[in-house]
Parts: sequence; C-alpha cells; structure tokens
Amino acid sequence: MNTIEKTLEYHELLMVYHDTSKYQEDTLPNGFHYEFYKQGDEEEWAMIHIKSGEFMSMEEGLKTFHDFYDSFIEELPKRLFFVVNQEGKKVATATISLLTQPEYGYSAVADWFAIKKEYQGMKLSKPMINHFIKLAHELGHKKLLLHTQTHTWLAAKLYLDFGFEPFHVEDDIKGWQILKTITNHPRLANIEAIDEKDMYFDVALKTKEILDQKFGEDYEYVIWHKNGRHDVEVNQKGVLYKFQYADDGDQFTLEEVKQKQNQKR
Repeated sequence: MNTIEKTLEYHELLMVYHDTSKYQEDTLPNGFHYEFYKQGDEEEWAMIHIKSGEFMSMEEGLKTFHDFYDSFIEELPKRLFFVVNQEGKKVATATISLLTQPEYGYSAVADWFAIKKEYQGMKLSKPMINHFIKLAHELGHKKLLLHTQTHTWLAAKLYLDFGFEPFHVEDDIKGWQILKTITNHPRLANIEAIDEKDMYFDVALKTKEILDQKFGEDYEYVIWHKNGRHDVEVNQKGVLYKFQYADDGDQFTLEEVKQKQNQKR
C-alpha cells in the first residue's frame, strides 16, 4: 500500500503526546540539515506539499499557507522548520503550531508534516518526529496534540510507534478501525478491525482506475465530493488537469472540464 493512499475513506485522526521531555537525540542522514522558516519561504513550503501529494497547485498551497499561518506568522521563525539537502533545497517540513484558543486543553499542535515523495524512504521521518517533539519541549509545551488522517496511514503508524496515543476515538471510530486493519498496531489493541473491502471510498477507486489508464503512475490527484461537488484535480509533472465525475450506479465517467494549465514551479 502507498504511504499516501487516497482510495481509503478519509477520516481525521487525533493523537496526543503526554510528555514532550521524552524524545531521542536523533540525527538526520548525512548531507541533510534543519533550517527554520524565513520570510519568503512560502513557495518552498507549498512546493513540498505539492510534491508530497497534499496540494495540486501553487495557488492552493499559498492560499493554505496564509489561511493557516497568518494568525501567528511572527512565531514561524522558531516553529516551522525545513529539512534541507546537500544542494540547499528544502525537501521536508513540519510545524509546532501555536493555537490562539486551546484545543482540548492543548496550546500547541504538530502540523503540516510532509516530505517530498522522491525523498520518502531516505530515513528522514523518525529524526523529524523526534525533532518536533524536542522543539515543542523547548518552546515550553509539555504536551502536544496532533492531527493526522487515514490517507497518511504510514505517518499515523509512525506517530503511534513514537508513543502518541489515540485521542477522542469515539468521535470517528471508523477511521481508527481502518488504521487498525492496515497496521494491527499494539496501541490499537482495543479497537476492532473491519473487513478490508469496507475501508475504501468507491468513487476514489473508480477514479484512480481511470486516471491510471490516462496518466500512468506519475501523477497526483485529489477528489472533492462534499457539498455536492464532483470535482477531480490532477497534477502531472506540474501540469494541472480538472475533471468532473458522474456516477449513476450503473456507469462511472470522468470528463475533463477545463484546459490544462501550467502550474508555477
């Protein structure tokens, strides 16, 4: 299964880390180092999330950056960090966000953890998780809240490995059941697995089958289906395509509705 699996049903998963003084001094692989955010890094941040499959366009990434960070942007030079490779390129990122209003009694959240797809598997994840736990501790946050999701199931497993605990499981039990079915993680021992066929979003399965035939394997996609939307966006090597799907139960179709546009790289 892919590290980001968008054919799964989407469910948000909340986790907590109870004591940020507990972390390991874990170093990045040779050739990589950390740098904090500086003004002007917004496009670098957005591109990491595009290259990890989170966003389809620079426009979407920059809008999300400002929507999310502008309320505490003065804090970013000590809260948002990047992993930088030997060529000086930013390839991964994470943030310890400062909440304007506590959430479930937590003032800080581990947010926007992402690694460019071509750098996944290079042993960056574990040092980065230790780094953001350490950073939270240094910033004075004794405990930490974390948002993740079923689509990023492997990251969710890693958080459990590090000692993060499931939180408010009853709010969306099916999401945790999907994670239990995929990982059988010991921290999910009290959660029941479900049949594998019940883990997937039927529209996503049908959409991906068509997109695989059209684009091969080298593309990213997102499906917008809430509030009556039937939109699909595809990014293939920096080119954005838009489609609409139709599903009457007997036939599923995917129709391109807009000319391709070059994405700012």
